[in-house]
Amino acid sequence: MKIKSVAQRIFHKQLYKSAYSRAVFTSIGIFLQEAKVCFSQFFTWRYPFSFFSAFYQLHLSWFRLLAGRSARISYAHTGEDRLIDAILKPIITQKGFYVEVGCNEPIFISNTFSLYKRGWHGICIDANEKLIKKYARLRPKDIAISALVSNEKIIRDYFICANNVLSSTEQMNIDIKDEPGFEVVQTQQLEPESLTEILDRCKAPSIFELLSVDAEEHDLQVLQSLDFTKYAPKLIVVESETFDPSKPKDDLIYQLVMSKGYSFEGSVLKNLYFLKR
Repeated sequence: MKIKSVAQRIFHKQLYKSAYSRAVFTSIGIFLQEAKVCFSQFFTWRYPFSFFSAFYQLHLSWFRLLAGRSARISYAHTGEDRLIDAILKPIITQKGFYVEVGCNEPIFISNTFSLYKRGWHGICIDANEKLIKKYARLRPKDIAISALVSNEKIIRDYFICANNVLSSTEQMNIDIKDEPGFEVVQTQQLEPESLTEILDRCKAPSIFELLSVDAEEHDLQVLQSLDFTKYAPKLIVVESETFDPSKPKDDLIYQLVMSKGYSFEGSVLKNLYFLKR
């Protein structure tokens, strides 16, 4: 603690001297944290070749540091991970917990991979079993669950599309889209689980940093399946296809989350951001 206090006194003035100096210190801090946890996050004896994955991620972190702050990477589809970081403002060395419903790929267009690189871990849920199987190799510290999340225990069709990002349990979502990628290549019948049941089974903490939901038009039912008296994510990021920024109170997802003690931080494209009050 004494060394930490001395370091804070030495670097405090330089850190806050300008936006540029603060950005430099932040970039260095992120690199050091990613380097520190790299092999524990990416290497697993179950897949010995994961050593090369860890080595690759370490080199990516190093090259990003050399390129400067302007080369900060977003793995998410439309920069959601950058906004999550800006809202939560986690300490660089913090190792938080997330739950991602509709996680899809472990790295590509992932809302949580940038956090995983820093030492975070959590529960990643998707109804596409082929995608979930990738997590054991690429994100071994996460709990990856193949499940359809909903608020009712009724067998539902799950439509896997040619573009797996668009896969959905909502028939209407598939029928109205006459676009490339929406072609259904496989239909499965799945019995849904509630999000509460999955969190109970995985022994998730009652308070955790992030809940990210992207269930392709089934997002409201995912949130309705969560017992908010038992689990309280600090930040909720959820997709709403029907959200109108000029009439936020008309949106059912907005109504539900606001009634659970959250403040509305804003929306970007189709994503809504709610912070626990």
